[in-house]
Amino acid sequence: MEDIPETFRASGAVEIRKRLQEICGGKILDVATGSGNFIEALTKMLKDYDCFVGIEISEKELKSARKEFEGLPVEFMKMDAEHLKFENNSFDTVCISYSLHHLNNTDRVLAEMMRVLKPDGYFLVQEMFSDGEQNKEQKTHILQHHWSAEIDSLLGTVHHKTYLKQKLKDIIESLPLSKLETYESAIPITCLVCDKRFNCKGKGEVTSDQFVKEIDDKLRRLGEHADLEIRDRLKREGQKLKERMKEYGMANPSSLFLIGRK
Repeated sequence: MEDIPETFRASGAVEIRKRLQEICGGKILDVATGSGNFIEALTKMLKDYDCFVGIEISEKELKSARKEFEGLPVEFMKMDAEHLKFENNSFDTVCISYSLHHLNNTDRVLAEMMRVLKPDGYFLVQEMFSDGEQNKEQKTHILQHHWSAEIDSLLGTVHHKTYLKQKLKDIIESLPLSKLETYESAIPITCLVCDKRFNCKGKGEVTSDQFVKEIDDKLRRLGEHADLEIRDRLKREGQKLKERMKEYGMANPSSLFLIGRK
């Protein structure tokens, strides 16, 4: 436990890590992998694995990921998650982390993940939720996420508000999975392997100045892409978020980690 900050030990992430250390991942598919943060965490937590394939629609994210995993058994591919270009039963493990709220057709993506997963294979999901006992710092993150999601949607980018916890459970429980295990954590498991974990205490790396810049950048991008009344409302809400950040700070919301078998 010496590699885990004291503040993380009651978060639930430690329990998740212990469970992952019992899993032989085999050939693993990470859907909507982004820059590969979830893959990095799994390489350090799983009992063992053969290789990873990370798929992502953003070429910018893929370019960044490929640099980080050079020389490791990790392949990154540009691919639409709704139309996976893999044969049935191709992977021993499939996973998706913090990306369900970015999917245009969640049911289609999850069905595709089930299709390419081998019988008895592992299905891993990590996703934040907005309700429950979130503290003021976490609520700042949730409010900012909802605000950003509305702007992104106005700009034509798929970005849904943070799910409620029961809704997340309902989505995964609707899949033909057995032995479903549900864990809850105040921090993402990626924080357990972050080089800065002994400094940030699970609150993330966003400073107050960066937060203000992100709000202003979002408003700039919005420009004239909404009517005046909506723009004025979003500006007012953005200002309130800046004030809230200065008063309370911001931390990662709580998340669910679900493990099922096909």
